[in-house]
Amino acid sequence: MGGGSRKVNLAALSALWLASLTDARRLSPHTLRAYSATIERFEDFLHRHLGGLPTAAALTALTPADFRAFLAMRRSDGLANASVAREVSALKTFFAWGRQTQGLVCDGIAGLKSPRLAKRLPRPVSPADASGLIAAVGDDARLPWTAARDTAVLLLLYGAGLRIAEALDLTGAVLPLAATISVTGKRNKTRAVPLLPVVAEATMAYAALSPWPPARDAPLFRGVRGG
Repeated sequence: MGGGSRKVNLAALSALWLASLTDARRLSPHTLRAYSATIERFEDFLHRHLGGLPTAAALTALTPADFRAFLAMRRSDGLANASVAREVSALKTFFAWGRQTQGLVCDGIAGLKSPRLAKRLPRPVSPADASGLIAAVGDDARLPWTAARDTAVLLLLYGAGLRIAEALDLTGAVLPLAATISVTGKRNKTRAVPLLPVVAEATMAYAALSPWPPARDAPLFRGVRGG
């Protein structure tokens, strides 16, 4: 971008940048609006931070501390880490585009780090959701025995706490079901799992409907072709 003393209209550049993103990356309208708002806020910040519209030379001279001052202002607005990370992403993407297409050099942006985001723990399925899923699976199945199979497997997962691999590894040796079953999990560790009556009844109902009689050394739950 020629002329170090020339004023830079970030809003106009932002419009060009967003148009290029729309064509090349197919970003959602929500993301585009968020990116546009970030650049608008950053330009307003620079207007106050530098005492007027920035020049190309002023943008080139920006340091990581300047960008961190902007983010500190945003944090004072109550911004969460995830939103701050999006602001950082927008700024880095904008200045990378500016360097490549407009000759707008700003090395200070390279020192800007995104905040660390806390890893979310997986949320357990609620009893209502589990019941709805089990009912839907039974309704969608084409054959009575596959409906019974899918219902039994889901009840073993959500009603007995088995992992999917543990449920599918069960053999006919577990029949007839008692109050507990023995399952082998990770690292070949065996544990006793108590069974609710509804879980045991669903599993026995499947075994009665299955076209493949349960065998001690064969999988309890079979596919349509017997596998």
